[in-house]
Amino acid sequence: MKIYCVIGDERVNRSLSPRMHNSVFSRLGMGSMYIAVNVNPATLGKAVDAMKCLGFSGVNVTIPHKEAIIPYLDCLSDEAATVGAVNTLVFQSGSAIGHNTDVGGFGDLLDFRGFNPEKSDVVIVGAGGAARAVICSLNDRGARITVINRTLEKTIKLTENLGGSPAPLEDAPKILEKAMLLVNTTDVSEDSGGSELASILKHAGPLRRLKLVIDINYGRTNNIWSLLAQRNTAEFHDGLYMLAAQARRSFNLWTGLKPDMNDFLSPLGLS
Repeated sequence: MKIYCVIGDERVNRSLSPRMHNSVFSRLGMGSMYIAVNVNPATLGKAVDAMKCLGFSGVNVTIPHKEAIIPYLDCLSDEAATVGAVNTLVFQSGSAIGHNTDVGGFGDLLDFRGFNPEKSDVVIVGAGGAARAVICSLNDRGARITVINRTLEKTIKLTENLGGSPAPLEDAPKILEKAMLLVNTTDVSEDSGGSELASILKHAGPLRRLKLVIDINYGRTNNIWSLLAQRNTAEFHDGLYMLAAQARRSFNLWTGLKPDMNDFLSPLGLS
């Protein structure tokens, strides 16, 4: 039996990836298994070595390991090297090769929504591995990008490497006024703990140019991004479709197969 997994911190235990991939394996009669593995950041390198030694057939990587895992890999795909973040590992001849299917997965989501970002003003919130993938995807489609993050220094470094304009979090109300597409890549989706970001969004608006809001998280109640979209009569999409789209691309890297998109959407309650 071939074993696949997704690694992350304790949040990985809530991942829907096992449900999705195991459903596809079963549907295709492949006799494979996909599990979630909680990996402590301090032992990430040892975990990569262990997965190589134990014969894992493929791995997905989620927060907070997408950037931190790179030094422990043998090589990167061109796209992963450009992005500077990895969400998929392929094991080949004893080597761990890092790929990034989030770039294509986000593009698949835009195509699904019928949104063309060319020459559109796009605001991305966050500056981590997911933000890197979203920026690269939007760069390929000719968007005008502004990145907002709590730590301005990190935002400046990110945009210097990948493009876009940096902006401090306190400038968010003004920056949002021009946005046609707003993408949240942080883990903040709910108004809990009195976060500064949630407070800013609660008082933002009206955002007359806003057409689409995407929160790459999923399964969140009282979603502050959905509420913002509703107040401004914009469309909203959470991260479930992107989860399925990037999973399909990872599956193709591991197996050479590319099942129908509905095979990945159906286990998530989508079709």
